[in-house]
Amino acid sequence: MHKDRHFLLIPGFMCDASLWQLLLPALQQRGHVQLADLNQGDSIESMAQRIQTTTPEQAIVIGFSLGGYVARHLAWRLSMQAAGPGPTGLVLLNTSARASTEDEIRRNQQQIHMLATYPYKGQTMTALRRALHPQRQDDTAMLAHLQAMSVALGKEVFLRQLGIQRRDGHHELPLIRCPTLVVASRNDQMRSLEESEKLAHGLPHAELQIIEDCGHMSPLEKASELIVLLDKWLSRNTL
Repeated sequence: MHKDRHFLLIPGFMCDASLWQLLLPALQQRGHVQLADLNQGDSIESMAQRIQTTTPEQAIVIGFSLGGYVARHLAWRLSMQAAGPGPTGLVLLNTSARASTEDEIRRNQQQIHMLATYPYKGQTMTALRRALHPQRQDDTAMLAHLQAMSVALGKEVFLRQLGIQRRDGHHELPLIRCPTLVVASRNDQMRSLEESEKLAHGLPHAELQIIEDCGHMSPLEKASELIVLLDKWLSRNTL
């Protein structure tokens, strides 16, 4: 274990700590691991502010999907307040810096309104399948894992996270000066390659890596490939 490394892991929309279960053994061999959650807060900004209070000064922050928005804003906050590079490193998985569209906001509000009068049984199978590579959309074990996280977090967290409106964060990118690894999936149906390319292009010290044959859920679909990418990036940046 690299004694000086400290990984801070921030999960995505309706994901809990079990999102990282396939990555944890390898990460724990490479440094100390701290798990964050998105169970509180009704905005990217409030979530980042809460997590910042327990973030070590020398942290490699890893954020997935919605957690990538939070990780990116957290890195910006740390960079601005410290007048330095901010965190030691930043890893952004299957995420973006674009704002929520009007259509997305409208659909989410409709779903929130509907759930106000109906019992919550977790996310729909349609939504869960969309998060996976087309060839894994009938993977019962993976679908069960996604649904279990959704049910465990519950209706209150679901409604709160669904109500979050993402603001455009591209203006923050030039001020995030730490080494950054942006990872996209070739078959991600929720975040486009163009979004990842724009994200990486806006960060001063970023590189973009694309995982083949993978949907949105890269920590579960391609954990071993993520570790390989992470190791190469850590080595190139001597982190």
